[in-house]
Amino acid sequence: MGSDTARHIKGLSDTIWADFSCWPGFDEASLDQEKLTKYLARKEAIKAYLSGIPVAVIRKEFGISDSQIYRLITERCLRDHPDGQIYGWRALIPRIRIVQFKRRSPIKIDQWGYGAVGALQTLLDTHPDVRESLDKKILKVPNTRHKLGMLATSKRSIWLWFLQKLREKGIEIRGEWPFSTKTNGYHSIIKYIDKVLEANPAKAIMIHGGTELKRKMQAGDGVDRPVLKPFQRVEMDAHKIDGRFTVAIPLLGGGYQNVLIHRIWVIVIIEVVTRLVLGYHMSLRKEISKEDVLRVIKRSLSPWAKKSHTTPTRTFISMAQGFPVF
Repeated sequence: MGSDTARHIKGLSDTIWADFSCWPGFDEASLDQEKLTKYLARKEAIKAYLSGIPVAVIRKEFGISDSQIYRLITERCLRDHPDGQIYGWRALIPRIRIVQFKRRSPIKIDQWGYGAVGALQTLLDTHPDVRESLDKKILKVPNTRHKLGMLATSKRSIWLWFLQKLREKGIEIRGEWPFSTKTNGYHSIIKYIDKVLEANPAKAIMIHGGTELKRKMQAGDGVDRPVLKPFQRVEMDAHKIDGRFTVAIPLLGGGYQNVLIHRIWVIVIIEVVTRLVLGYHMSLRKEISKEDVLRVIKRSLSPWAKKSHTTPTRTFISMAQGFPVF
C-alpha cells in the first residue's frame, strides 16, 4: 500500500485488493485529453488517500474531497466487474456506467422514437420468469448429433418468441412497451441477446459452431498475445454524435431535398502500438452496418488520394498527423 499510516477501508483492507498496485487497469492512452486529465486526478487522489496523505493536502492538490474519494473507492472501484475481478482503476473513467440503469419514470415515447431508455430492463425485472425463459432460449444449444437441423436459433426468431411470451401476459393488449414502439423493441432484444452470449462465451461457441468450433477455440484466438512492434494488431472503434441534422440531396429536376439525419458516426481503425489512425469512415445511419465496417477497412488498406471538389476555393492541407484536412 505504500506506508504504515495507510488508511483502512471496510471491504478493502482485509482483501487481496488492499494493495492498489494490483487493481485491474486498462489502456489509459485510449482516453482523450479531457477524460484522461480527470481520470488521472481521481487515480492519484485515491493513491494518496490510501497511502495516508492528509486530506487537506489531497483536496488542495487534486480538488477532490475525502468523502468523494471514499465513495469512488467503495461505490465504484470495489464493484464486481463481469470479468470476475473488481472494476479497480477502470471505474474512474469519466461517465462510465458501473451500476445498471434502472428506470424510475413512466415510459413515454416521443415522436422521434426516444424515451424508452431502460424499458427492457424494467420489463424483465417486473417479469423475472420471462427473463429466465429468455435467457434459456438464448443459451439453448441445438442437438444436431443424431439429426439434421438448424445449428443456431436466429436472433429474429428469438425476438418473435419473446413477443409471443409478452402477448400471453396481456402486455400487447395494454399497449405497453415494446408494443408501443415502431419496431416492437427489436433492437433492444438483439442487444440483450448479444450481451447474454458475450457473458457466456462457452455456450456461445457451442451454439454457433458446435463441438467442432469448441475444439478449435481451445487453441486460443491470439487476443492475449503480446504486441511487440507496430502493425501487429489494430483495433476498430465507432464514435457517434446524436442530434438533428439535415443533408441537402440534389434532385434530377433541379433543386434540393432536405433529409433529416439523427446521428453521425465516425468509424476508425487504430494501430495498437502507435495509436495512429489508419483509416476512417463517416456514416449517416442510425446504426453502423457491415457495409460501413467494410468501407473503413478498405480505406485503411488503400493509400490516401485527393478527392475532386465542386467548390474550387477548397484545398487540402497536409497535417503532421498524416491526414489531410480542409
